[in-house]
Amino acid sequence: MIITKKIREELNNLFFLLKLQDRHSNSSLDKQVKIEQILAYLEIIHAQIRKTSKKRKLVFIDSGAGNCYLSFLVYYFYHQIENREIQIHCIDHNKKLMSSNTKLASAMNFNNIFFHPMDIIDFSTDQKIDLVYSLHACDTATDKTMYLGIKTRAKIILSVACCQHSISMKASSFKIVVRHKSFRDKMLMMISDSLRALLLEKNEYKVDIFDFVSSRYTEKNTMVRAIRTSFKKQIDAKEEYDNLSREFRMKPYLEELLLTADK
Repeated sequence: MIITKKIREELNNLFFLLKLQDRHSNSSLDKQVKIEQILAYLEIIHAQIRKTSKKRKLVFIDSGAGNCYLSFLVYYFYHQIENREIQIHCIDHNKKLMSSNTKLASAMNFNNIFFHPMDIIDFSTDQKIDLVYSLHACDTATDKTMYLGIKTRAKIILSVACCQHSISMKASSFKIVVRHKSFRDKMLMMISDSLRALLLEKNEYKVDIFDFVSSRYTEKNTMVRAIRTSFKKQIDAKEEYDNLSREFRMKPYLEELLLTADK
């Protein structure tokens, strides 16, 4: 655990500035849940980053960033606590949020975190990217996050999906199961993330999927972690993808983005 009691106390002022806590370190239940989520996410990030040389700058991209709570925490942790040079690019189509985040970062003297009011897939950079991440990016923003990670050849991609409105599923073999909405929603999430994982593996990423935080904080707690590395593949990702996609008649938007890029 990187968040010791001392560090947690130090973060209280940050959470106050982010309006997640009051001056007495109290917060509503929904905001406390958000704090627990971003702290757990930071633990996952640091588990991957801690072995990176402290002599070089870290470059992260936050996709579908919204209020940027996670990125403010990540920037504070590496810049203030770890004393590392870090640059974060936060991307979201909401211009109002990006403008207010820019003002907040300036007020906190966070000089190397940038906010881009644009579509995720339109962002480009020549920098070497260490990490592309998203937390509860809605709908196709999850696919765009992974696509941006692949396009920029990011070393690490972390994604926790939210809603899946753009994906449909027709599972003839599981009609008796998916007729129940609760089961259908769970299966849709499992199959869509499994398909995305296979597409990432096809693009030279080693992937695992796990719960990054307890379900008591959020039911949307499944993280896809992809690390670009050479590894011995145990399965034929293309064949497995085709079989799974055909069985459930499902195609995540990531497939379309990758096909378009190849043309």
